[in-house]
Amino acid sequence: MTAFDHLVIHSFNPKQHEELFSQVHQFQGTAGGRHDAWGTHNHLAFMQNNCYIEWLGVDDEAVARSSDNPLIQSTIQTYDQKHEGPFQFALRVNHLDDIMNRLTQEQVSFAGPFPGQRTKPDGSELAWRMLFPMDESLNRPLPFLIEWDGDINRPGDSSLINQGSFSNIQIGVNDPDRFLDTLSIIDPSCLKDDHIILDNGQISVETGDHLVAQFEHITFK
Repeated sequence: MTAFDHLVIHSFNPKQHEELFSQVHQFQGTAGGRHDAWGTHNHLAFMQNNCYIEWLGVDDEAVARSSDNPLIQSTIQTYDQKHEGPFQFALRVNHLDDIMNRLTQEQVSFAGPFPGQRTKPDGSELAWRMLFPMDESLNRPLPFLIEWDGDINRPGDSSLINQGSFSNIQIGVNDPDRFLDTLSIIDPSCLKDDHIILDNGQISVETGDHLVAQFEHITFK
């Protein structure tokens, strides 16, 4: 079943924001690593139900601006707006090729898949593929899909997994029905009324232009 994988928060100083978050909530955070091909780097906080929070920052502006990856393009757009905060999230899937076939059959455009790779602080390599369903009629981007190569992204040290859990994403878009219909193509079993039911939480869709993520009592917006 489709799962919430991670929340992406743009930050001009990912280390500082992760450390402040960890201090306030008495959590453990960690350095993620660098994405040399994208000109970005991140810090992470892992949560109990197989997901995490990512503070993503630009460390090589020229490389980031030249990237064709939609997530990096959105990061640069947020960077140029001088905005810090959550702007995108990822859904974890299996069988990404099957999803691409369904999107193609339903005439939903997408970008990718884009390969991703970074070196973790312990020296091991982490690899994945990303797919970006696209709909220019919507005022917000659809969540992107991530398929991990092997195990999902989680720390080798279990003490870095915090007690909090993801519970809900509230997203406001100009056409909730269209947004929900596209997500139901990704996973036909997940649609319930105006909600997307995930393996580890849910997405609530309503009219507007906002993104609010809840990890139990902690809210990002």
